[in-house]
Formats: sequence, structure tokens, C-alpha cells
Amino acid sequence: MNDQSLVLHPIAAGAWITGMLLLSGVFLIWREYNRTIRFRGLRLVAIIVALVAIAALILRPAFKTIKESHAILLTDGYKKEQADSVWKTNSSAQFYHLKGATPYRKSKEIASVNDIYTFANDIRIVLGNGLPTTGWQQFSNAAIQYIPGETPTGITALYIPQSLFTNHEYTLHGVYNSQSMNAALILRSPAGVEDSVVLTKDNRHSFALSFTPRQAGNFIYQLTVKENNKTTTEDIPLVVHNDVPFKTLFLQQQPTFETQYLKSFLAHKNHHIVVRSQLSKNIYRHEYINHPAITIAALNQKILSPFDLLIIDTESLQSLSASEVTALEDATENGLGILVLLQDVPNNRNVQHIIPLKILPSLTDTTFVTISGKQHVTLTVAPFTIASNPSLRVVLQNKRGILSGYRHKGLGKTGFQLLQSTYSLVLQGDSIDYSKIWSPVLEQIARTESVDNSVKITSTFPLYPQALINIEVITAGSNPKLQDDSTTLPLAEDARIDDRWEGTTWGRNPGWHTLTTADSTTHPYYISKENSWHSLDIAQRIETSRQHGLASQNTVTHSLPLLKPVPPFIFFLMLLIALTVLWVAPKL
Repeated sequence: MNDQSLVLHPIAAGAWITGMLLLSGVFLIWREYNRTIRFRGLRLVAIIVALVAIAALILRPAFKTIKESHAILLTDGYKKEQADSVWKTNSSAQFYHLKGATPYRKSKEIASVNDIYTFANDIRIVLGNGLPTTGWQQFSNAAIQYIPGETPTGITALYIPQSLFTNHEYTLHGVYNSQSMNAALILRSPAGVEDSVVLTKDNRHSFALSFTPRQAGNFIYQLTVKENNKTTTEDIPLVVHNDVPFKTLFLQQQPTFETQYLKSFLAHKNHHIVVRSQLSKNIYRHEYINHPAITIAALNQKILSPFDLLIIDTESLQSLSASEVTALEDATENGLGILVLLQDVPNNRNVQHIIPLKILPSLTDTTFVTISGKQHVTLTVAPFTIASNPSLRVVLQNKRGILSGYRHKGLGKTGFQLLQSTYSLVLQGDSIDYSKIWSPVLEQIARTESVDNSVKITSTFPLYPQALINIEVITAGSNPKLQDDSTTLPLAEDARIDDRWEGTTWGRNPGWHTLTTADSTTHPYYISKENSWHSLDIAQRIETSRQHGLASQNTVTHSLPLLKPVPPFIFFLMLLIALTVLWVAPKL
């Protein structure tokens, strides 16, 4: 204890209290001084003592000190050498350890992360693998130093794709921290092995595993890791939806092999298709697949509004009238997706109206396309490139430049495809890679389905029993209702964003659970087993703790201000003695 100073904490505003005490003191001293009784000096001293005691009881004096010692929280994975170093600097500090962490120097156990708030005001250093977000939220605004443990061995990052649909290929990305030269990762679906990879050389590896779900439903995939004759398997929950067909309108000057194969590709996926080919001026031929017959002479809002996607070649786009281009722009603002098949350099302004692009010359009209890590045959490409732009979302690119992309326009999107003669992949029997070229650009540009309610879990994977789970609800209605299985959850509306609501629930038994809104919108989620994904959980806690704490490998001393109040019984005793003297003195 050092640098002591006296401070006051009055029970009310100190200025008027001081004034009243001074006036009362002057009046009482004047009265006692003018009284003709014995022990005048003793009575005056007693009055002064009484006034000081009363003032002290009201102003509550205390000594302000700087205490160098403080509480230290130990989490699992802390190094004893780090704890020893902290203790040498703060020998009077109180140590606490979370359940599961090794005790240290008579440290007191905290049974759960949810109980940290009891000691949060005292803790100034956290050691080890750290705390989840819910743990850090219990601390006050005081700066907390975080001293991390070692990065764990195993999977330390995992990125699971969302919004999965049947018969689409997806990629599971992650990071694996290895201690040996070789480690094998195997991804299995309920149908069998989907993909595998062998990691060599470096200690820290990025990996990617591909899979294609074939059926809709809630599935448990398994990721198996084999390293140093040790095998571990973890569960990956995936929610797969049925592919939603959309209505597509083709506008072309004349049939081509490219559009014929693209039309067949969409028809195979049960999409609803209308094709209009121009035979001569004002004379068209129509084809219909999974769609009733309609006649399309000129484009207008009534014709375009039922469609989700318009695929149009450069010639057809350049031949549209000004009113038709305006109708396209209005339809895009309302959600329509437009994909322009650019064959040649656009020579009129219609393309720039629909999708503003900066065209750059190119010396080649062929390119190699790399998909799933392998190089394909040469594909024909438009004889120019597209300049990158912050508003341009890239779907496919290679060293040559951007091959397909789109930009948002109102509620819809306008995009382009530079690749040509992609049907050659189908002719070579490579329909899977043909799908990988076309599916992303078509799905990302087509009209986005609007829903009245959406539910999303914002907490990171994995979710554990007895852990806090954060939920986000987007709804156009007021006072939405949300149930977790059969339990109704309270929701609070975001003060800054309209129609956004937030709620929390607690992880229960491992397995599948369901969030349900009032209109029966459901969101399945999965609670993992308590000891699963051990290395991933540690890596996430370390990263979260680095973000919330003052990360450092070196120990520092935190000065903690403390107030030590002067015991009030001293002033009560002074007041009692002074009043006794004033009462006894006139009687002597």
C-alpha cells in the first residue's frame, strides 16, 4: 500500500453540508462562550469534537491507496512458467481457476464460465486458452491482460458452407495444425467417402474438402483425422434443402449449341423455361419447358415480372428498343436477374444501360479454366476482358481476368458470362465440370426468394450443452414469436435496425433441435457433444480472448485503486464523549 491520500464520499452534496456545519459550529461556540458556567475551555473543545464527528459521519472520509496485487484467472492450457512469472510480479494476488484448469497456489475454483461475474471486478489477468465471448462479456470496462497458451494440435479453423442445396458441389475449408510430417483428413457423408486429403511438410496446413449432397434433410457428416497412428472423428451437422427451380427466359437471335446445352442443363434441373429465338424481323419462335405457352413480342413489365432470370445474348440485347431496355431496368430494380452472354465487344449503349462495364482489349480468345484443382481443355472466351470494380462481384476468374460476375441493381442483379463453347465439356463427358461453371453464376444472379421471416444462429460452430446461443430473427411483423423446440424465447428488437430482433437460448442435450417462428419458419441446429471439436474450441477461445483482452506474452503490473474508509465507530465514539462532556460539565 502506497501513495495514500484522503478523499471524501459524502452522503449528499458536500458544499451545503459544509456550510451548514460551519454556521452551526459558529453559533454553538458563541453560545457556550457567553454562558457563565465552569469549564468553558473544555466545553468549547467538546463542541468542536462533536462537530468534527458529525461532519465525518456525513462526509465519510477514506484513504485512497494503490494496490499492486489483483486477482488472476487461470483457464485450461495455461503454462506454469507463465503463472510463476505473474506471481513473482504480484505476490499478494489472489488466483482463481476455472473448472478443468490445474489449481495453482491455493487458487479458488470457479465452477462455470457463467459464474465469472462474481469476481469480474477483481480480475486483471487471464492465462491459458482463454474464454468464450459470454465469459468476456461479464467483465467491466477495465483493461484485462490476456496471456495465451500454446496453439493446439488438430483442426484450428473450420468454415462450413451455409444454404446447402441438393446436387450442388460445396467445399469445406479449414486449417490443421500438425505435429508430424503427415496427416490424413477424410470427409464422409451417410453415403460414404466424399473427399480426402493428405497434409505433408508444413506444420500449419490449409485444407479443402469437396462434397455434393444428394438428398434434402438434416445430415451428420464425419471428418476423420489420422495422424501418428491416432484416429479421431468429429461430427459435422449439415442442413440440405431441395433445389428450388426458377423461371428462366431465354432471348437469342438464333439457336446455338451453347444455348441449346444450357437450356438442356436447366431443364434437367426441372427449371421452368421459355425460349424466344428470332427468325426474322418481328418473327419469333418459342419453346416451352415446364412452362405454359405464352407469346413474347415486346418486353414489358407484365411479361418480365413472373420470371426469375433472363438470359440474353449480346445481339438480342443490342436490338432491344429504348422502351424494352427501360422495362428491363425496372424489372431488375424489382428483383429480376439478368445474365448477358457476351460474345463480341458491345457496340451500342444498351449493354452499358443494363450492366455498366469497362471493356479492356485482349490478345487471346481462348483460356484455361481451373476447377476443383485440375486444368481443363482450352475454352473459347470473348475477345476482351472486364476491368475490376468495387461494385462487381466475381463468380469465376483466372489469370486472364474475370470470366463471369455480376453487380447488384435495386433488388435484382445484372451479370455477364465471357466463356463460350462450354458445351464441349459435355461432349467430352465432363458434365460435372460443366455444372460447376454454370450453376454458381445462374444461382447467384437469379431472383432471390423473399421470405417474411428468417432465423439465423450467430454463435460460431460448434454449439455445446449449457452454452449461450445467440439468435437473429429478421421479420416484417411486430412482436415476433420464436420457439426453441417447445420453449418460447424472449426477443428484443435492435434499436438501430428495423425488423431485426435478437434472442438467446441455452444449449441443451446433444443432437438436433429446432427454432420455429409463428408462421412455421423453421431453423434446425445441432448441439455437439461436450468434449468434441476440442482443438477447434481452444483455437476459437484463444482468438476471442486476443480480441477482447490486452494480448501479451510479457507480464505487467496493473495498479488497482482501492478505497479504505475510516471506521465510522471512531466518530460515533468521539460524538458520544463530546456529548457526555457537555451534559456533565454544567453539573460539576
